[in-house]
Amino acid sequence: MKQRWIILFVILFPILGLTQKRVAPLPKELLESSALVKYKCNFITLNDSGNEPELYVFNKKGEITHICFIKNVKNIDWEALAYDGQEYLYIGDIGNNENKRQDLAIHKVKLEDVLVKDTVNVETILFSYPEQYLFPPYQSELYYDAEALIVKEGQLLIFTKNRTVPFDGISKVYALPTVPGEYQAELLYDLNLLPTTWREECITDAVLYKDELYLLTYAKVYMYSWDGEKWIQQKEYLHDSWTQKEGIAVDRRHIYITDENATQIFSNNYLYKLRK
Repeated sequence: MKQRWIILFVILFPILGLTQKRVAPLPKELLESSALVKYKCNFITLNDSGNEPELYVFNKKGEITHICFIKNVKNIDWEALAYDGQEYLYIGDIGNNENKRQDLAIHKVKLEDVLVKDTVNVETILFSYPEQYLFPPYQSELYYDAEALIVKEGQLLIFTKNRTVPFDGISKVYALPTVPGEYQAELLYDLNLLPTTWREECITDAVLYKDELYLLTYAKVYMYSWDGEKWIQQKEYLHDSWTQKEGIAVDRRHIYITDENATQIFSNNYLYKLRK
C-alpha cells in the first residue's frame, strides 16, 4: 500500500530536473534583473532597488532594443512586472526586505507606450497589508516582503516572499483592484510551500499563462492550475544551478528565467529557458 501511494504521488506531482539552457548573457545594464515579461518575440525587465526607474526591452540575444524612463515615480524597490494580456503593464514597487515599508505601490502603464516611447508617466495604486501592525513585525511574522505579481480575473494578486524565522514556507496571497487609488490589500488565502529554508522556498516571481500559474523560487519553479477554488500543484522544475533567479516568463513551449548578479562575482547573469 505504501509503495502504491508513492507512485501515485510521483504521477500527480512530477519533479522535473531539466537542463536550463543559457539563451544569452544579459548586458551590464541588467545586472539586477528582477522581473520578466515576454511579449511576442521580446522581453521586458527592470532592475531593483536604487536603480533608475526604467523598463528595458531586450531580444533573445540579450540585446537591449529600447529603454523607457518612468518620469513621475522613483524606483524604491521595483521587484515585479505583470501584464494583463490586453493593454496594461503593472510595475510592482513591492520589495520590502526588512518588512518596514509603508509606501508600497504598483504602477500602471500602457504596454504599447513602454515599447515605443522614451519617457512615460504612470498611474499608481498605493496599498498596505491590513494584517501588519508593526514595522517591522516580529520575526515569526515576516510575511510582507513581495516580488511576485500577476493579473487574474481583473484583479492584481501579490504572492508574498516569506522571511519568517523560523521559516514556515507560507506565501500570503493578496488581492488589489487595478484602478489607481489607495487601498488595503485583501488577504485571500495562504499558499503553503515546503517549510525548508527561504533560499529554497521563498517566491521571487510569478507569471500566469492561460490557466497555469508558475511560481519561481531560488531552487525551483512550481506549476499550478486553478480548480475554481484553490491552486492545485501539477509540476515542479528543479534548477540545475543555484543563482539569484528573480524573473520568470512563459509561452506555449518554454519557461524563461533571468537571474541577477549585482555583485559581479560571476562573469554574467543570463536569460535561461527550459521546455515545459
